[in-house]
Amino acid sequence: MGDQLTIAGKTFNSRLMTGTGKHRSVADLLASVEKSGTEIITVAIRRLNLDDPNEKTFLDHLDWDKYQILPNTAGSKTADEAVFTAQLAREVTGSNWIKIEVIPDPKYLLPDPIGTLEAAEKLVKDGFVCLPYIGADPVLAMRLEDVGCATVMPLG
Repeated sequence: MGDQLTIAGKTFNSRLMTGTGKHRSVADLLASVEKSGTEIITVAIRRLNLDDPNEKTFLDHLDWDKYQILPNTAGSKTADEAVFTAQLAREVTGSNWIKIEVIPDPKYLLPDPIGTLEAAEKLVKDGFVCLPYIGADPVLAMRLEDVGCATVMPLG
């Protein structure tokens, strides 16, 4: 297939990435994911209830062999918060893939370029496959590539 996507040596037949938020139920989420053809599912780690290890989340209903689970650091306002959330995500999912989101202002939801770069530098050194969410900034994208990010996910 000519329109495949390869990230960090892993090839996907679909370029679509689907988020897990905003679904009314697990059944709706699973139906949406199945019908979309996506192979990459982003998960906001901070939105999971991790207080009760016996409580099932939608992650328990996903086929982890079929989908690449891409935890994200949504809700992180600083680089340090993003690094902490990424480390938590690796503990929860067993995956070293992370979508870095450093967004200090909840009103405008614009990514912080400096915080994103700082988090990426630390996480790449810690063995993460980093996919940072950034504004449409080619200079920042090149710097993120230079520190070892697998790809960037530009806003817009």
